[in-house]
Amino acid sequence: MYENIPGSYPATFFYNLSKLQGAFSKNLIKITADRLDAEPQQLTNIRLPIGGLLNLDSLALWFKVTTKGTNVTVPSRYSSTFIKRMSISMNNVSVQIIQDYNLLYNIAMDHTNKDKTKGIAGEFLDNSIRYSEGVGSSDQTAITASSTMLAGTAHLSNEQFCINNWIGLFGSASTRICSTDRTGEITISIEWANNYEVLGGTAEASATTYTAADTYSVSDIYMTCEALSFSDDTYYRSIGDKDLKIGFNDYTVTRFANATKNSGINVTTYLSAGSIDYVYGTALLPQSVPKPLVCYGSLGTGATETVVANLYKYLSDPVAYSDNASTTASENVYGDGFFSTLAMQRCLQHLATSQFSINNKALNYSPLNPYEVFQNNLCALGYEGVDTSANGFHSAVVSIKHYLKYYAVCMQSLELIDKDQFYISGLSSAGSSAAVNWTATFTGSSNTLSVTPVIVAKMSKVLHVKAGRAISVE
Repeated sequence: MYENIPGSYPATFFYNLSKLQGAFSKNLIKITADRLDAEPQQLTNIRLPIGGLLNLDSLALWFKVTTKGTNVTVPSRYSSTFIKRMSISMNNVSVQIIQDYNLLYNIAMDHTNKDKTKGIAGEFLDNSIRYSEGVGSSDQTAITASSTMLAGTAHLSNEQFCINNWIGLFGSASTRICSTDRTGEITISIEWANNYEVLGGTAEASATTYTAADTYSVSDIYMTCEALSFSDDTYYRSIGDKDLKIGFNDYTVTRFANATKNSGINVTTYLSAGSIDYVYGTALLPQSVPKPLVCYGSLGTGATETVVANLYKYLSDPVAYSDNASTTASENVYGDGFFSTLAMQRCLQHLATSQFSINNKALNYSPLNPYEVFQNNLCALGYEGVDTSANGFHSAVVSIKHYLKYYAVCMQSLELIDKDQFYISGLSSAGSSAAVNWTATFTGSSNTLSVTPVIVAKMSKVLHVKAGRAISVE
């Protein structure tokens, strides 16, 4: 700001200019995994290089997928569904372990709806259509498209996938530049998901029974990341041997014994953390082998495009593509535009009430009905109810009934929300455990559907990087 311009003027009148001291370089590096191939439930370790400044916003995991087995299956939405568990260690100290990573990611993405044009290079935001083109020739080549639910759909062979959007430390770190000279070696350990979590069957002409043999393999696993460096040592000297504090989000997932909906859900988990930001409850459908993908047409014959749907066809006419297309009418109870697996479906259909309590203290004036639950979710997500931006839920959430049947969670915010900066303000239960109870009731005395209750807690934590690469988390 020039001294002649009074500070009372808006910032648009100021003449500000910043210039970096010394030279700066930025390079994209490739980090190869300890093993290039993997199968479901196997582990892959990737070690980030020591002595660099790594831009976490650019971190991407690359791998190729091949599906196999007697019956053709297709991957669920989101490339991150392939990750069952991810752990991060620094200098041989465990920093974060996220169980059910794929479930958490699906919930997060279904509630933020990233624009699909940003996921066309392997992120698999839309799995309902496959595109192909002919070999190059003396003229342009046509691009063809077909719905993945067609009976003629083939197995994937070395299909490129990319994960460039993260939850946990890499996606939420308050400082986006990571100095591995200070942290020491960072090891990322990935457990690949079970086949039934990430694969769903296509619409085949006859009834299909899927088995453990209908599975997948991954190959050519590596990461890329931007590495930064300065010729001037001002930055390096400024961080020196100081206690670097990095805020980040951590998650716990607690699964409970199955319950029937007519009996209701009443589950309790115990949390001890310096800042519990929010908790949410949901219900999953127990699975052990792949099933047909949850979308319109997956239970039909799949003979032609007229009897299957893709996401765009579904959105063009949710009436025509409602439920499913089995010739046995009693089977047409799920499908619509979900285009994911049964294992990723959050089934709170027929929800009547939901209530959270902590240490026997109810958090809401009374159990909330489904409409109040939805409004409470909007508030927990950062007051999306009053947000006029284009941000929203997954595009196939066309009604509250569809939301409850396929996507629903019951959220309870415990923090002072600040969307502009990392702000630690959640409920503190450090030194003791907070008993978090979730109860939910459902309509219908004959509603005997068995579901697995789940409680997820999001917590703010602080990573300390001290002199001598001493790592700790509080």
